[in-house]
Amino acid sequence: MLEQLLGALLFLFGFQLGGSVRGESTPSAVTASSSSILHNDIAGLEAKFLKNQKNALSNWEAKRASFSASLAIIKDEKKKTRMETLQNRLNEINKNQTTLYMGTLKRLNTGVEKIQEASQQHATESGKNTSDVTAKISSANTAIADAIAVVTEQVQKTYVMTITSETQLKQNFGKERSKLATDLKKSRDAVGNARKKVGDALKALKSLAAGKPIKILLSEEAK
Repeated sequence: MLEQLLGALLFLFGFQLGGSVRGESTPSAVTASSSSILHNDIAGLEAKFLKNQKNALSNWEAKRASFSASLAIIKDEKKKTRMETLQNRLNEINKNQTTLYMGTLKRLNTGVEKIQEASQQHATESGKNTSDVTAKISSANTAIADAIAVVTEQVQKTYVMTITSETQLKQNFGKERSKLATDLKKSRDAVGNARKKVGDALKALKSLAAGKPIKILLSEEAK
């Protein structure tokens, strides 16, 4: 029963029972709970993320006219249209990826809350010491807050090619594409670290149970 419950939670949040990862802080980002575990103010963190996302769109719109004017150097209309498409795609990728990362971090945060609930319930029923699980939960919360900070910083960035000559289009686009890839890797790595820390908390919970069933309930939203 325990294996099934933990296995379901691991699957929902992107883990495997063997501990491998599937696929891919700030102190002010958390608030104290009655159990002394620092929990993420996920609503406040998401609000800041969305504000930065909106600012990024405004920044790009402000730069769009200048970029469009720079395209006048390109004589081939098909090539000009292609460059406009590629330019728009750069910022679209950044928006889509950071939104994906933020959604993943929100789900991980929900998972950590459920792990704590299960740990507290089990401690009450069994009288076992839950200090190890508590420590892992705190680490997971911090890693999630850290990752959200990285992703929130990333979402406000814009990527605009500099058009210098028609012969340098490929190189100019390549520079911005490489910059975007490098920046997104920082977010991906931060999310991966948060996922690992949540996995550590799940392993600690499993160890605490020692073969006894733990009831973990997930809301439909969390699922």
